[in-house]
Amino acid sequence: MNPFEYLLVLAAVILGLAVSDLAMSANRLLDAGERIKWDWLAPLAAIVVFLKIVTQWWTWFSAAPIAKGLTFEMYLGVLSSAVLLFLLAAASLPDQIGDGKFDLAEYYRRVQRRYWLIFAAHFAVSAVVNAWVQIALEAARFAFSLAYLIVPGAIALGFIRVRWLHAVALLALIGVYLAQLFGHGLGQ
Repeated sequence: MNPFEYLLVLAAVILGLAVSDLAMSANRLLDAGERIKWDWLAPLAAIVVFLKIVTQWWTWFSAAPIAKGLTFEMYLGVLSSAVLLFLLAAASLPDQIGDGKFDLAEYYRRVQRRYWLIFAAHFAVSAVVNAWVQIALEAARFAFSLAYLIVPGAIALGFIRVRWLHAVALLALIGVYLAQLFGHGLGQ
């Protein structure tokens, strides 16, 4: 097992558990059938998380050449990012539905602050770790990106209760994550 494979295993298990949590929660909702009062924000949030996980996994492949240069502290950052993704997945859809009616709109209202604050934390941790690794191992220079504005935007969404704004943000993120790697092979 090479260093990259060795380091990726633990992070991969965490991301695999996150996808499993999404799938099991979706199955519970589908199984509950008519007891669910459906709403589209929680499923959109779950799709965003799923795409975040897939794009994270996909981009890790390009990190293979730098695996030997990672420090323990950098690896803790990578694992912290993976754990935050798991927490985001766990927040997006309900784990328990109960026996009565279940309102997905009410569920999203209840978890929206947690969802968006974890989203912001994940984005910030990932950006810091990526910049740190690139500066330390690839002699890159820090450059501000407009993508960093996602962090204050996500924090704001944690406190703003305007449903249409949440829908626009979630749909925009789905578009961004799909466009980010659409048509790219592993070698690109």
